[in-house]
Amino acid sequence: MDILMTIQKDYLNFSRQERKIADYILRFSHEIRNMKISELAKNTGTSNASITRFVKKIGCENYSDMKLYITAQIEPEETLPSQGVADDVFLYYQNVIKNTQRLFDQEKMDEFIRIVKQAKKIVLIGISSSGVTAETFGIRLMRMGLPAVSYSDPLWMLMQASIAEPEDLYFAISSSGTTDSIIETLERAKKRGSKIVSITSFSENPVSQLSDLSFHVYNTRFVDNEKFSNSQFSNVYLIDVITTYLLKDPDFKAHTFSTREVVGDD
Repeated sequence: MDILMTIQKDYLNFSRQERKIADYILRFSHEIRNMKISELAKNTGTSNASITRFVKKIGCENYSDMKLYITAQIEPEETLPSQGVADDVFLYYQNVIKNTQRLFDQEKMDEFIRIVKQAKKIVLIGISSSGVTAETFGIRLMRMGLPAVSYSDPLWMLMQASIAEPEDLYFAISSSGTTDSIIETLERAKKRGSKIVSITSFSENPVSQLSDLSFHVYNTRFVDNEKFSNSQFSNVYLIDVITTYLLKDPDFKAHTFSTREVVGDD
């Protein structure tokens, strides 16, 4: 059992007290191995009883059982001293990529490629920084010759969804999977028969539940370094992976190189 990924996927199902425990475990997993339950309770501002209930909820027999699962999954900590900000950022990105890679599902990727190739229109949606990521991905798809458009304005999303067709694909990027405007847009598109694909950080959320296919990435809030706030890095990494898979198609690759020549990309 990949207990750390289980905790992240089920995060939205936890109570307020349980989220305190989950946050600490995900951010400081290397410390859990030698930590008594009373220490974890003190560090999280909870109680032994709360931790015991949490342990049961994530499928472990007891606290010791959970520690064994965590110890078996975590990699050895980086022991080299940081040489400065550049090294700190590198380690941050490395952590995010490794944990997102653990969530990768080849079967989902193969299914997504099939859906993309059949779509009459691809509509990418996201709010705030996720909207910027959706726009970036939309441009990549457009340059492959795919019929892609992106929206970050809630009203534009809803208008587009109100005229969605069964052959359309709606691709949503939402870390929490709980953004109201994204949910309403997907509900409208789904009622009209469109396919839904999403990228979220948690498995149990409204956006994932509305999706025909849902990718999951590592949520950067769980990285043990509060100096960084690039919430989109894991999404961008997955999009890079998806882009690379799509470029295996000769036509997509040819279209990308053609547009590269026109705009002067080096």
